[in-house]
Amino acid sequence: MTKRFEISQESMEQALAADDARLQKKIEQSIRVTQLADQSYNEEHGRCDWDSVVRDMDIPLVECLQLFDASLSTVSARSLPNVTNWAADDLSTLKSFVTEQFGAVTADDWLLVGVYMNVEQKDCFMAHSMCSFPQMSAVLHEAITQHRNANMEWKDIFEKYPIFSRIGGLRNAYYQFKEFDDSKPKAIHIEWTDADTCRIQELVQTYYKPGNKREVLIQAQKAFPDISQESILGKIKQITSKVPGITSDDIDRVKKLVYAYGKDWARIGQEINDTPRRAERIWTQHREQQKAPQTWSEDELNTLRRCIHDGVEMAEASRLIGTKTRDACNAKMLLLKST
Repeated sequence: MTKRFEISQESMEQALAADDARLQKKIEQSIRVTQLADQSYNEEHGRCDWDSVVRDMDIPLVECLQLFDASLSTVSARSLPNVTNWAADDLSTLKSFVTEQFGAVTADDWLLVGVYMNVEQKDCFMAHSMCSFPQMSAVLHEAITQHRNANMEWKDIFEKYPIFSRIGGLRNAYYQFKEFDDSKPKAIHIEWTDADTCRIQELVQTYYKPGNKREVLIQAQKAFPDISQESILGKIKQITSKVPGITSDDIDRVKKLVYAYGKDWARIGQEINDTPRRAERIWTQHREQQKAPQTWSEDELNTLRRCIHDGVEMAEASRLIGTKTRDACNAKMLLLKST
């Protein structure tokens, strides 16, 4: 019995020594993988070159990702909480990596996806879910609206946000969301205090431009870092829905007053019974319209043709298009009628 115990003890010591050796090797590999990943980091893409790490280590990609130690790395994971934060190349890489490396993705797998993409795990899950089950979000809708206001074509927007399988699917989701959003404003699931509401109103007065809430949203997120972007955007939409738009009559009045008094915004604001800041904004919009080339996208022309067919007046046509003045719409409608 004594001899057997001594052999068993010896075997145990050998097993422990082997485990220690394996653990030491794994630690050394982890340090080496992390160093190689840091060295291969591409600033432009925001990711490490894992193909080069695999070549240097001569072990499978997934094993490299498992060995990577974020606590030793000098590279910080990116925070991309909304699909609009993702570059088209990142989305494409995310989809192909998950498809090639995993079947049914587990929680541990998402950790590896985050390491590979150098993006926080929860953000990878969100972006991949959007690609797998495309849907229009308020943030994506706002981003697309800004691109449309800047005359970006649908094919370019589709390439920028390759979430939907077809351009038509993206476009339909956008317009359906817009119709729903206009007719049924989303409830804001947060109790805003009077002071917070006043602060948002101040930011709207300072940074809001008709059809472009981006700068207001950026400043509001800085002012309220603990409130979600969706809630802040909902509050901004609620406030801006009450802000009167800039009409052609507004521009005509301000033009005449600028020619009469110069850029005395305080005086002009009094004349039009509005704030100096809004008077200046009306003038700025007028100048931007003068500089902007009057190019018409095919979608805008089709909207005008429908307006002509339905007997819609130029003021309503201008509102539907959103990027052209009433005068510009009137001129183009007359041209379309004559052709």
